[in-house]
Amino acid sequence: MMKTPLLSVKNLTIAYQSPSGSFAAVDHLSFSIKEGEIFALVGESGCGKSTAALGFMRLVPEPGSICSGEIEFEGRDLLSLPEKEMEKVRGRRMGMIFQNPLDSLNPVYTVGNQIQEAVVLDKITKKEGMKKAIELLRDVRISDPSHRASNFPHELSGGMRQRVMIGMMLSRNPKLLIADEPTTALDVTIQAQILDLCKDLKEKYGTSILIITHDFGIVAEIADKVGVMYAGKLVEVGEVFKIFDQPLHPYTRLLMKALPQTSKKEGRLKTIPGTVPNLMNPPTGCRFHPRCPFTEQICREKAPPMESGGEDHYFACHRKEAENGSHT
Repeated sequence: MMKTPLLSVKNLTIAYQSPSGSFAAVDHLSFSIKEGEIFALVGESGCGKSTAALGFMRLVPEPGSICSGEIEFEGRDLLSLPEKEMEKVRGRRMGMIFQNPLDSLNPVYTVGNQIQEAVVLDKITKKEGMKKAIELLRDVRISDPSHRASNFPHELSGGMRQRVMIGMMLSRNPKLLIADEPTTALDVTIQAQILDLCKDLKEKYGTSILIITHDFGIVAEIADKVGVMYAGKLVEVGEVFKIFDQPLHPYTRLLMKALPQTSKKEGRLKTIPGTVPNLMNPPTGCRFHPRCPFTEQICREKAPPMESGGEDHYFACHRKEAENGSHT
């Protein structure tokens, strides 16, 4: 019998109000995450990835709001929960690591005290909480954790601060950890260490991870499943090996071609011409059509529905070659 997904998102729409009117930053988003799965949500800046993650936590800042759709987590409808009940979900069942750990950590408290503050919410003493904080710093591979617990955030490197944030989010053993660009501004060596850490912690704690990124290299390294977003919409979703082996949406293909190649014979990096459209006035039809090299008339007139591209693989494109699984 198939298990109920840990997180199930159906037709989620999140809109922002502006003096010029409203616009949907996330438009009818649907996907699910299984227990113990690492799901990557990929796309350029401005595609709605971070807004979607804030929606799952019900932390969309004003003037934004969740307009419609469903968010089910552990079989519960999060959108129908009173705020006090939702507060029990945040941190305890679902945690989030934000893009810049220096902004998320309080500069006037030591990192040990900040982790301890999260731990003692579970009714343990401050002494036990500090012991747990040091254990968590050890789990996230911070050397000399007893000493580092007494450091302030500005005394740590970017990679260490990111580890502290991961430890803080894991302090209450959440079932789902949302990591929003967790390796941004870190050098490649530290990036690799953070990704390895996420995989190890998934195994140790049994935590599912939703990782938000624009980097397909990170996806290849860590994800079990991937969803590709463009201009607020999901355009392709599937198991990571299927997406890499046979990307069906032109946007996915172009993102993957923009990856650095191991061979110098490939020449300069490929780029995608143009920019993500202004969602106040999105293109008609397929939102990617102004940048797509395969645009046809139907692409300008009609938004493509999500169609099956094989087992557990879906994409939204009118192009006939995509329907036939062509790699051209």
